[in-house]
Amino acid sequence: MALKDSQTAKLYLFCYNLIQFFGWSYGLVVVVSGVAAKGNFTGVYEWVRTSVSIFQTLQLIEVVHCLIRLVPSNAFQTLIQVLSRLIVVWGVLLPVVEARHSLGVPMLLIAWSIAEMTRYLYYALNIYDVVPYALTWLRYTLFIVLYPIGVSGELLTIVSAIPYIRDRNLFAISLPNFANISFYYHYLLAIVILSYIPFFPQLYFYMIAQRKKILGNTSVTACQKTK
Repeated sequence: MALKDSQTAKLYLFCYNLIQFFGWSYGLVVVVSGVAAKGNFTGVYEWVRTSVSIFQTLQLIEVVHCLIRLVPSNAFQTLIQVLSRLIVVWGVLLPVVEARHSLGVPMLLIAWSIAEMTRYLYYALNIYDVVPYALTWLRYTLFIVLYPIGVSGELLTIVSAIPYIRDRNLFAISLPNFANISFYYHYLLAIVILSYIPFFPQLYFYMIAQRKKILGNTSVTACQKTK
């Protein structure tokens, strides 16, 4: 029996996905209720900083899931997607307080939360083959809008932080030093921004193909059941 087919593995994945679903649901509720009460997005990241840091970092375990074939997802694509967000959370929003006021922050928080809520609930229910069609449709449709919004939010947030990182020499290694090397963090972030050019379209069009495959098959199955 394959590891992914064992009842223990299924229960573990079900619990993991459910925990992530509730974690991102909490974040969305806090953001929406906070904005409704204040009437603006000021300080929005402070409201959910802890929960976003925890549940986003927890996604690193999904790379392990891929490597041990617990799930069929591509480990490299999963790693790239998780790392891009961790750079925003730990490498930008944590050290650069000013970046938390970027327009990109509410964009990425809302996009991440809605996308992850639908994704994790879909994964949890799919383990036991009890996914309603409406959830399947949401899982493979909302990304069409949410992915561009989320990526735009990430890029805006990173760009807003670069001047502060450069001016403060944040995480920089300047010459001279014993290793005779130099490193400037804002240059690394510039490379990260450029990396979105090949990786985002690749992931986006992969999801488009998956949408056609999944929703097409689901629609055919639904029609057959009604005959």
